[in-house]
Amino acid sequence: MLVSESNLNNVLEDVYILETGTYYFFEDFIISEINEGMLFDWQMAQELLHLAENHYGTENKIAYISNRVHSYSLVPQDWLKFFKARNSISAFAVVSYNEKEKSDILIERLFFKSKIKKFFDLNEAVDWAKEQQKEYIIKKTTA
Repeated sequence: MLVSESNLNNVLEDVYILETGTYYFFEDFIISEINEGMLFDWQMAQELLHLAENHYGTENKIAYISNRVHSYSLVPQDWLKFFKARNSISAFAVVSYNEKEKSDILIERLFFKSKIKKFFDLNEAVDWAKEQQKEYIIKKTTA
C-alpha cells in the first residue's frame, strides 16, 4: 500500500518528492518509497539525511520505515557508511510485499545494530515504529 492510499495523510507533516523516491515526514518517523529500478546509494542517502536533519534537528533519533512498494537495489557497502556517519535512527522497519525481499533485510541486519523488523502491512509497521520511538524518548529523558 502506498502512503498516499493510506489513512496516514491526516498526520503527515511534510513530503519530499525527489528523483530517488517519495519521502513522508511524520512527527517522529519517516516513510520512504524508493522509485522503481533505483540503485539507492550513499549519495542518495546523504540527501535524505540532510532533509531529516533539517526537519527533526541533529539531536534526535527517529524511526525509519522503508515501504518497499517498488523493486529497487541497495548498495550494501553504503549502509556501512550510513550507520558509521550517522546514528540517527532509533528503529528501522521494512514493509515488504514480495518474497524476494526477505533476503534484503538479512543484509541490512549486518549493518544496523539497533531494532529492525520486517512487516507485510504498512499500518503495523507504523504502529511498531511509534512504539519504538516512545521507548527511545523514555530512555533519552531518563538517561
